[in-house]
Amino acid sequence: MMTPEQPGNPLTEFSGSSSTRRAALAAIASAAAAMWAPRAAIGETAQDQGGENSDEGEVQSGWEVVKVGGRDYITGESIKNFYRFSTVSISKNHVWFRSRTLHIKAQLGSTELFINNVKFVLSFPVTSRGNKPLISRLDLSKLIDPVLRPSYIGGSQQFDTVVLDAGHGGHDSGAKSAYGVEKKYALDLSIRTKAMLQSKGFKVHMTRVSDTFLSRTERVRVANAVPNSIFVSIHLNSTSNSTAKGIETYALAPQGSSSIYGARSSDGKKYRGNLRDSENIALATAVHSAVLYRLKLLDRGIKRARWDVLVGLNKPGILFESGFITSPDDMRYMKSADWRNKMADAICAGIINYRNALKG
Repeated sequence: MMTPEQPGNPLTEFSGSSSTRRAALAAIASAAAAMWAPRAAIGETAQDQGGENSDEGEVQSGWEVVKVGGRDYITGESIKNFYRFSTVSISKNHVWFRSRTLHIKAQLGSTELFINNVKFVLSFPVTSRGNKPLISRLDLSKLIDPVLRPSYIGGSQQFDTVVLDAGHGGHDSGAKSAYGVEKKYALDLSIRTKAMLQSKGFKVHMTRVSDTFLSRTERVRVANAVPNSIFVSIHLNSTSNSTAKGIETYALAPQGSSSIYGARSSDGKKYRGNLRDSENIALATAVHSAVLYRLKLLDRGIKRARWDVLVGLNKPGILFESGFITSPDDMRYMKSADWRNKMADAICAGIINYRNALKG
């Protein structure tokens, strides 16, 4: 629910030409990257866990860095200046960055962050020293920067192929409920997404095209053999709480951060998939926001985890949870073939937005 102080969502306020609407849909993925000239690199080194707290800021290549628990944090003022926000402020325990077309909202002590009302889950809580809001250097370099400036992602590659991975299959039914089994819906949605992508000129490779079982290792092997491609794994969520609903999208957790599921402590190991950290989060943002705003679903956030199908990829990849198979609200829509066509079209639109955002 939007609070009274929260600005309106610019993506819902466009009603002009088709080109204007496309620009609006791409706003989260590109975030006016062309407006912002590059400056000194933020740095992407995973932070050490030890060390002492320090309230004194150290300026590194134009960035004011503050040590908190041995970890590098960047001041809000540095972030405001670099990304040309008009203001940065703390109000009622919330941190706000605002410009004409972009706003970021975070809560002190929380890992939740909203960019133009789209929810992200950071690796480390936002904090402050005195009246200075602080965001971890890892989150700035591995989440905020690639979301705001995807055209500056170093080493990003153009692609003409999408690997669609329908979750589960065969003896592995995935989640179950009175509405059916996950493997069936995941495959159907993947097949519909394939048709949408092909109609836009993409090549599509599916890890499975029928009710067959593939191990997670096999899925990664299949995906890695497909050149010039990205990877999208499609699933449905489940829980014992039937009121839980909405979509969430996962990119691989960066080196030095904790996974939202599984081992929650920071992991210093660098996995193969971490070579594409920036592309992973940009792809997740583009797909998630396109589905969110086209279908008006509950936003459970863009998150990072170390799912097996993501850690070994040699290409950008995400895992998309398209709704809860245990939710009467979500399944009221999902059981409709027309609705699944709309979701497939939204996934396709997000992939197109991602491709365009990399070009700048």
